[in-house]
Amino acid sequence: MIKIILTSIFFLISTDLYADFKKIKKKSKITYPEIIFKIPSNLTNCQTKMYVSPETNFVKPVLKVEAPSGYGLDNRFNHAQNKFENFSFPCGGGNIEACENVVRVILDWANANAAQRTGPSDNEGRHWNDTLTVNLYIASPMMAAYSFAKQVINVNESDDKIIKDWFKKIVKKNQHLMYGLKNYDYGGAAGTPRRAHNHALSSAIAHMELGVLLNDNKLFRKAFKNYEAAIKYQRKDGSMPIETRRGGRAIFYQARAMNALAVIAIIAENQGYSIWNYEFKGKNYHNIVKFFIDFTENNEIVFKYAKENRWPGPAKNHKIQDLSSNSGSNWGWLYAYAIRFPDHENIQRLKNWSKNKSELNSYQSKIVNAYLNINKKGFGSASWTVVEPNCHFTK
Repeated sequence: MIKIILTSIFFLISTDLYADFKKIKKKSKITYPEIIFKIPSNLTNCQTKMYVSPETNFVKPVLKVEAPSGYGLDNRFNHAQNKFENFSFPCGGGNIEACENVVRVILDWANANAAQRTGPSDNEGRHWNDTLTVNLYIASPMMAAYSFAKQVINVNESDDKIIKDWFKKIVKKNQHLMYGLKNYDYGGAAGTPRRAHNHALSSAIAHMELGVLLNDNKLFRKAFKNYEAAIKYQRKDGSMPIETRRGGRAIFYQARAMNALAVIAIIAENQGYSIWNYEFKGKNYHNIVKFFIDFTENNEIVFKYAKENRWPGPAKNHKIQDLSSNSGSNWGWLYAYAIRFPDHENIQRLKNWSKNKSELNSYQSKIVNAYLNINKKGFGSASWTVVEPNCHFTK
């Protein structure tokens, strides 16, 4: 009886330790090396079949990154990622043949020394776009897929070294954590540290994944600094200053940042650490979600920020927010959040809306449809979610 009581006390203490963000940020260690995302024991929501032939689904190495200096990324890498998902998605569902092809493709890219960034090393436009291209389309999805493969098949030591050395090279070369840059001093983002930017969050994810693969605690912890900045420097209403100034893509970019934060939280969770409820002066992830939901009910609340029209891309009318209804990059975070916090008032609000769908506006309909789609079907692509959210974000 005493042993049971002592065990219970230890469990409560250890759980509290793992939920303490300051301790996690400074002292967390890799608990499960090489396990970035777990292959679920229940594969109901996962793609387990490979629907393409390896002989026809070529994922040829793209040797050099050449993103535009203005708005946009190098879409050759986006194309490669989309083809790679034909292997990585079923590998994430435990398919042996798919995992063999994941390793084959990554080894081809590693041996070719692909994804070389040859552009400027400073903060010119192309540097921003080159680094996001590699982190978003190559480093993060390929490291996650390699982690799945290592859970399913054996990889010989020499190939494993080649692959990990290449991952280390491209993550380091495309580092864009923005730690050394001064805070924004203009527009709606004034006073906000650049490390809270969605580009920096993407780089942080790549570092975190590499840390898990290499069992490197220092690399693993880097992402928490970016996560902390994004939470701390949101506005009181939950809007993210760097993202919501971007014209017709203000909510588009808030969603991408929300996805990045969710990915960081899930990777931490997979190592035994809970950061979902990290809070600073009443600001937390729940508050960011609330703003997004508030927007869907009254889209005008973002106009005062979006009218700055800072790098809006093709969506220059800030009064028409670009929010595709079937994009994982818009809704993937919701899959993670709703499963973990089903009783939170944010999710209860969506649940109530779903009872009267005829009374909803178009934005409300999109988020309710995404909510009702959880555990039913996946998205066609997973860039900002890294993996397929219906499989690896849910529980």
